[in-house]
Amino acid sequence: MADQVHVTLIANAGLLLQYGGVTLMLDGIYGRRGHPFSNLKPEIWDRMLRGEPPFEKIDYLLFSHAHPDHFSPEMTMEFLRHRIVKGVFLPDSHSVTESGLAEYLRESRTPCVMLSSQTDHASYQIEPRISVQAFSTLHLDKKFQNIRHFCYLLTFGEKKILFTADVDYTHETFDAIRTVPLRAVFVNPLFFGVLRRGRFFKGELNTQSIGIYHVPFSEDDGMRMRPVLAHELVEWPREKPETFVLCDAFQHIDL
Repeated sequence: MADQVHVTLIANAGLLLQYGGVTLMLDGIYGRRGHPFSNLKPEIWDRMLRGEPPFEKIDYLLFSHAHPDHFSPEMTMEFLRHRIVKGVFLPDSHSVTESGLAEYLRESRTPCVMLSSQTDHASYQIEPRISVQAFSTLHLDKKFQNIRHFCYLLTFGEKKILFTADVDYTHETFDAIRTVPLRAVFVNPLFFGVLRRGRFFKGELNTQSIGIYHVPFSEDDGMRMRPVLAHELVEWPREKPETFVLCDAFQHIDL
């Protein structure tokens, strides 16, 4: 049990990752309108700011890209005014600069890695048994392919977990980690559907399990992603890696 990674869904692609007394929050601070996914509820945001369960201890903040269903620079700045963290990983983007977040991070001396082409595939040992590696990829939506987008390979002890956010799986093959044994890969429902059909994705994922996230809550599912995902899961071949779904608030799994 001591070596398990405890993964908890906050909302959408927002996750809490707890291992060995250290907590990372990935894509968990956002809340603006203008997207079809579930927003962070105000009462949950208040719990984050006050450090109430399960947000008592947040050591690192990580963000995959600057879209309003994954990241809010203004809310991140507010969070950092209330809470002290050991480090932040986020894409180097106009919104980070224009919002004042970049300046705030400098002035508050908050350790930060601004992800860019220069940091691509770099590995950061943030704790004795935890490392962070970010891969620059295209965003799946063609109209957003000028947006810096990163997948994260996180290592917890001997376990490696890949988080793919909104990766363009028609171009990205993950060749750099083709032979790396993964404990789990987190994909959105569109990526999972492609894996199920064996089309469009030309790479290989050497993984024990596949986790599906970035799913709207039932009350927000105007796109009917949940029933489509349920059908995809029924059709998933038994010989393929095991699957699990995180689609409801504070649902969790141990890896």
